[in-house]
Amino acid sequence: MKLAFRHKIAFKQAIIVLTISLLLGLISTSGQIYLDYKQERKDFNLGIEQTIAMHCDTAIQAVYNLDRNLAQDVTTALTLAPEVYRATLIDDFGDTLAESSAQKAQSSPLTMMGNNLFYFKSHIATPLSIKESRTGSATLIIDLDTTLITGNFTRRAVTSMALGLLYNIALASIFLILFYRYLSQPILNIAHWVNQLGKNDKNVTPPYDQQDELGDLVSSFDRLWHERKEMTDQLNKTIQELSKSEYFSRSLMENAGDAMFLCRADGIIIQVNNQATESLAIDSAKLLGRSLAEFSKNYTSSQLQTLFSSINEKEASTIEDIQISTQGEHFPIEARCIRMRLQNEDYILILARDISVRKEAEQQIFELAFFDTLTGLANRRLFIDHLNNAVKQHQENQNFGAVLYLDLDRFKTINDSLGHGIGDAILCEVAKRLTQALPDTSTCARFGGDEFVVLLTETGSSAELCAESTATTALKVLEQMAVPFDIAGHQLYCSTSIGIAVFPDSTNNSLDILRHADTALYRVKAQGRNNFQFFDPEMQSTAQERMELEKGLHLALENNEFELWYQPQVNDADQIIGAEALLRWRHPQNGVIYPGDFIGIAEESGQIVEIGNWVLKRAINQLSDWHQQGLPESFNRLAVNISPLQFMQVDFVDRLVEMLNEKNIPGRLVELEITENMLLNNFSIASNKMKLLKQRGISFAIDDFGTGYSSLRYLRDLPLDILKIDRSFVSGLRASSELAAIVEVIIATADRLDLTVIAEGVETLNERSALMELGCHCFQGYLFSKPMIPDVFYAKLQAPSHSSLV
Repeated sequence: MKLAFRHKIAFKQAIIVLTISLLLGLISTSGQIYLDYKQERKDFNLGIEQTIAMHCDTAIQAVYNLDRNLAQDVTTALTLAPEVYRATLIDDFGDTLAESSAQKAQSSPLTMMGNNLFYFKSHIATPLSIKESRTGSATLIIDLDTTLITGNFTRRAVTSMALGLLYNIALASIFLILFYRYLSQPILNIAHWVNQLGKNDKNVTPPYDQQDELGDLVSSFDRLWHERKEMTDQLNKTIQELSKSEYFSRSLMENAGDAMFLCRADGIIIQVNNQATESLAIDSAKLLGRSLAEFSKNYTSSQLQTLFSSINEKEASTIEDIQISTQGEHFPIEARCIRMRLQNEDYILILARDISVRKEAEQQIFELAFFDTLTGLANRRLFIDHLNNAVKQHQENQNFGAVLYLDLDRFKTINDSLGHGIGDAILCEVAKRLTQALPDTSTCARFGGDEFVVLLTETGSSAELCAESTATTALKVLEQMAVPFDIAGHQLYCSTSIGIAVFPDSTNNSLDILRHADTALYRVKAQGRNNFQFFDPEMQSTAQERMELEKGLHLALENNEFELWYQPQVNDADQIIGAEALLRWRHPQNGVIYPGDFIGIAEESGQIVEIGNWVLKRAINQLSDWHQQGLPESFNRLAVNISPLQFMQVDFVDRLVEMLNEKNIPGRLVELEITENMLLNNFSIASNKMKLLKQRGISFAIDDFGTGYSSLRYLRDLPLDILKIDRSFVSGLRASSELAAIVEVIIATADRLDLTVIAEGVETLNERSALMELGCHCFQGYLFSKPMIPDVFYAKLQAPSHSSLV
């Protein structure tokens, strides 16, 4: 199997060496720059102090004698220093005696970066003591050009950083070349050489002859291979030459270095050599007459017979098996089976050679390719191979499996503070605990760092059973990891977070399954760690849609994408007595979006307050326009839905009253629809606000009555006017149905409390008739009209035919 380039040791080695070299170079160079910066500041401050000290006496003399020329000479001399762009001498009376300035250095992106990164004093005031002065001391002030100072230092720092990075890149490249030359390339050559040995019997020169561990491995393997080849070739040649001679055949068998068995076609042993009896630890007399299958782990008697029958006389057949001695010892063998015909009977001659050493060498190569060298667990390559097989198998048998993606919490902190030795010891202990906690049929792998992945293949025949079984395993793992680790005298706590993906799923792709588990893992981390979380197949799509809607809501008001539509409310005479303002979002890509798809997101993100205020203001403005144009006498109110979060705002009452006053709208034309949950959760606050608004004539309706945790308390104690029967009680309503009993109770309760009842979602004449029979005389629904844009609604309101809508 050809490895992908990113899975090769050389590639991983290059990435690690280059990353570490760049990181260390960056840290080293940054540290050096910091030390240079501290020394630069120290030297700079010392130089400035010395410059000031040189001119202090002259400045004092100038102040004492009030000699402006001398003072001007002092300030001019100070500005000759390149870092000083202005010098001022103030006498002991606080007056400016002299002042000189020089041109500041021009600013550049480099100097701007230096000003942001490094700090140097830009203003220094030095008091000067004047003898016999009663007014105080004089002051020598210098202003420094920090742009020049930081610019020079920044150029040196950037140069140092660039040279340091180039040096580390060059050093890393040298290391990579050496590693590839002396480690990766020899291993690739050895692997290719082993493959060539298995494909043909030609002599292939060993690719590595250095005196080290790899050289010893290649030398041992090459010696064993050639010994086997030489013995096999010698035996084949001898068999061909002496096949007709029983004497020579016996001599051959007795003196051969390999175990030899002469069997009948049914697998019964009729003759063996000394090596065979030694290998099986049994006397030849007790061995003859028994089936060869008794000493084989991989072949039964019937399987041996089938194998023997397939062997061609002209060509030997080679098999591998596990041979079992009478003392219970197991060892691998390579058997060469040859069909022979003696005295008109078919026999099978088996030459069995112990290949334990070769298998050990192959196992070492296998472990390097498929197992983590630190923990002994499977690596990513082996795990994905097992996962691919499991996914294919589960698709066929309709069973379920699961992948657990584990990440150790706080491991980086422990590893950085106590060292990699402690970190490696923890990783080994984690691997041990996982092995103990997981079922024997599971596969546990380390993907690198502190990431472990578990494959559970036998979790149930349904998704529910799989989830239950996997959750039990995950809890067991969490309990194991909660036990403190005792490492080198340290008691360390290192919990774990687990993401779980169940398969088969919609993708049935190994990489997607791992990605799903990884997504669930990061969700656990976001929720506080030390827990497990299943991946929801709709998680990503739902989250993406929600994110897009939430992002769009931020722009909807700004881009004027919201609209208010109006649905009539009619009485039993089919007159329009009111309307409900309904929000619509005209999305530029998705078209019209209804409130049910975005109001929940707006409430959770807090945008509902801003949106609700827009709805309220737009509805009152529209009502004002209609009021000025003229409303029919039957039109009583415009209903506006108010969210709990909006209603609970401190300034809600003042804001609404201000809107009504501004548009000169009577409160009786406005109805606020509120929800039951808002009343239950904030009864006292809601009650006070409702009473204040009630004084302005505003009416209140309970929306979707009967669908929440209804309480008769607020029907009695709050200033309510209207109950709206939810459409779930209206749909398919018949006067004799069970729903009718519920509606009848609602209407009777409303009549008792002198409340108006409006039925929502009326779509058929039968529903309207049943409601009227039960005592409801106000309706809203598609039977009368769908929601309409303002102009269409007002035209319908003014039309003479609006009194007959059905």
